[in-house]
Amino acid sequence: MSPEASTPLSELDERTLATTTTRLRLTVGPLDHVTGDLAGLVGEHALQLLGMFYPRNVARKANVVVTELVTNVFENIYDPKSSFDLELDAGPTGLVIGVRNQVTPEQYAKVKARVDLIRDTPDLRAMVANTIRERRKERLKGGLGLMRLAQENKFDIGIAYQDGAMTVTATYTAVQS
Repeated sequence: MSPEASTPLSELDERTLATTTTRLRLTVGPLDHVTGDLAGLVGEHALQLLGMFYPRNVARKANVVVTELVTNVFENIYDPKSSFDLELDAGPTGLVIGVRNQVTPEQYAKVKARVDLIRDTPDLRAMVANTIRERRKERLKGGLGLMRLAQENKFDIGIAYQDGAMTVTATYTAVQS
């Protein structure tokens, strides 16, 4: 892009930048080659990239979702030689982040049951609080990620299974002013 074609810096206010459309696609595999905190690294990358164009709260939401969904991939590895796909779409109307990876039907059923519970619960705040209390009683950690995406970050969580692959999608619809 030539410098003449660029929008002058003085015209790039928050409202103008928020009209930017951003799409990020990433595939990593085999999963057993990952030796570090890939979820945190990719989440931070999403934060920095989207922070260039969108309000900071949207970029932070992307960071949280990417980190959680990629972490879920590594908690549900079926085939260490397989890969996962991440797709992030951001624009003026919101944010859609999806992660796809190979899982067994049993792994899918377990995650789907959690997603269905989240989607069918009228009071997510109470569900999160009850889950925290129960897990604390049993000295368990984790298990709150998808719930918190829905309750605290206001994402709609979806799930699909096709040809041995599970896709978990988190959708955030921006409030238009």
